[in-house]
Amino acid sequence: MARFVAGTLSCGLLIVAGLYLLPAGGSGASLVWPAAAFGLALLLFGGLDLWPAVATAYFAVLVAQNVLPPLAATAALANSLEALAGAYLLREYAGFSPMLNRLRDVLGLIGAAFVASAVSASVITLGAYAFLPHPESLSALWGGVWIGHSVSILSFGAFFIRWMHRPEFIKTRKELLEGLLVFGGITALLVFLFWTPYVSLGGVSLLYVLILPLLWAALRTGPRGISLALFLMAAISSTGVLFGYGTIAHSPDLSAALFGVQLVIGALSVIFLLFTSVTEERKEAVQQLEGHVDQLQLAIQKLSSQDQAKTDFIAILAHEVRNPLSPLLSGLELLKARNEGPDDVVRMMGAHLHTIARLLDDLLDISRISQKKFKVQKEPVELRDAVESAVEMVRPALKERGHELSVDLPQEAWLDADPVRLGQVLANLLSNAAKYTDRGGHIELSATREGDDLVISVKDNGIGIDPQYLPKVFDAFGEFEGGGRRPGGLHIGLALAKRMVEMHRGEIAVHSGGEGKGTLVVVRLPALPGAPLSLPAGAPPQRARFSRQTLAQDRGRNRRILVVDDNAPAAETLAMLLRQGGHEVAVAHDGAGALALKDFCPRVALLDIGLPDMDGYELARRLREHCGPGLRLIALSGYGQGGDKQKAKDAGFEQYLVKPVSIVDVELALSKLA
Repeated sequence: MARFVAGTLSCGLLIVAGLYLLPAGGSGASLVWPAAAFGLALLLFGGLDLWPAVATAYFAVLVAQNVLPPLAATAALANSLEALAGAYLLREYAGFSPMLNRLRDVLGLIGAAFVASAVSASVITLGAYAFLPHPESLSALWGGVWIGHSVSILSFGAFFIRWMHRPEFIKTRKELLEGLLVFGGITALLVFLFWTPYVSLGGVSLLYVLILPLLWAALRTGPRGISLALFLMAAISSTGVLFGYGTIAHSPDLSAALFGVQLVIGALSVIFLLFTSVTEERKEAVQQLEGHVDQLQLAIQKLSSQDQAKTDFIAILAHEVRNPLSPLLSGLELLKARNEGPDDVVRMMGAHLHTIARLLDDLLDISRISQKKFKVQKEPVELRDAVESAVEMVRPALKERGHELSVDLPQEAWLDADPVRLGQVLANLLSNAAKYTDRGGHIELSATREGDDLVISVKDNGIGIDPQYLPKVFDAFGEFEGGGRRPGGLHIGLALAKRMVEMHRGEIAVHSGGEGKGTLVVVRLPALPGAPLSLPAGAPPQRARFSRQTLAQDRGRNRRILVVDDNAPAAETLAMLLRQGGHEVAVAHDGAGALALKDFCPRVALLDIGLPDMDGYELARRLREHCGPGLRLIALSGYGQGGDKQKAKDAGFEQYLVKPVSIVDVELALSKLA
């Protein structure tokens, strides 16, 4: 009951106010009719069952104004049906938001205004035809009511709907001051335009000037502000036309002037409601996009941190695994040097130790490549040198499986490549061929010149690959189930080879006739036209090359060597191997122990970087202070990344050995020092 009374009274007050906006001469169509907009908003928020309150308010007010009861009843029915139709359409309009901050919401309000106004215009026109003896032109009456009520719903209705939905707002002092300036300016322009004769400024109509603060209100204050601006425009213009002193109020054809003002109010209402909704949607889209960008950046940072954590984990894993591999490798070399243990067992264990070490290197490399932290160090490389290096790396695996390897290379072939990585690529291809070829197989490595390219082929007569699995062979950590390849393993050899070849601006492809028909891997790399100008034809690159004969000659040079490694078995076995080569060796397992050997001043120090009490860099500095600048330094580490090597070089280390370290590696490093 309270809802009904409150709705009736509030609607009645607006009807009384609207009666003052009826033009002189008895026209039934007003310039604007705010009660039509309020009735629609009342039913939209209060409920459709309040339509009798609207009808009662109209009937009571009109009868009190001496309107004939049949006409009062017709007007009450027309306006209550209008409010009911408009509210029903907006309620049923999917997802309508009274905030009016979307284009679809404004379009829904415009559609509801036109349809609902057509309902009231039709009922009022029928009532006039039925109850008035000499009604005015019915089409003019229908058009006047329809336009007046449509404009009223769009101008006043937007204000009622937006502010009744959320009347409270919080603004800063700066925003309130801005609002006062904007809406004060709009009010002043409207008063001058419709209440005074001063309708232009410097020959420019104030109506055009009014567009500027309306645009500002739309851009800065959104639907709430523009609905207030439209309310002010409808209220001030309608009262100014009827009661003001402007040129429009004194127009000789008031009906035409009223119609023109209605069109202006309606057009500006539609334009700015649409403009504001589009602007708000754009703002929301930008905010959502910024939110998505922020989320994407967080996701990228998370992925980056996860990738970094993965790389760090692999590096630590490689370091921890290499530490126990070092004494195992040195122990095997001792057994081999003393002819203790079965040769085939020692050879088999050595092959697997080298395989583990190479696998760790591959894991680190592919992780760094995926993080774009990997760079190749190019220089002129003779293909034969790279092939010899690769064959040396896989020789234990070839012997273990009894494979026959044939090599067919051009007399001279040069590439601009990273010699270490090129050897690693060829070693991976040969290792794969050995792994997937049954015992006693045949592997061919050949190279030919094709135009500006050097084409390297590795062919085996192994188990082959089903053609449907060929596109997957370069996927790291992939599985080949039923594809000819045996399941298991990390499958990173070809993936790493592909990425390294591409970093050399080359191409790699795998071909196979199917299971049991062998595999052919073809690598195409840009070739140098000939030997570098700085080198004589057929000569090796300027980097040092040391053959087994060179090592044998160098082993006659006995040196005083200090080995410092916190892995005691690794240090002791390496020292035993060095002593067997005729060197005088002292061993320490931490920095303090090394510095305690004051009477033993070495010529060469092999220092583990990761010591427990002080790192190898600090120990190197202190040893040089004690033994003089002539001390030669070789780093031992389980970390083999480029940054680690550069840091050791900057600290004065002349050689950097990655564990597990064989005696051949140490002798080679000693020879390079010489």
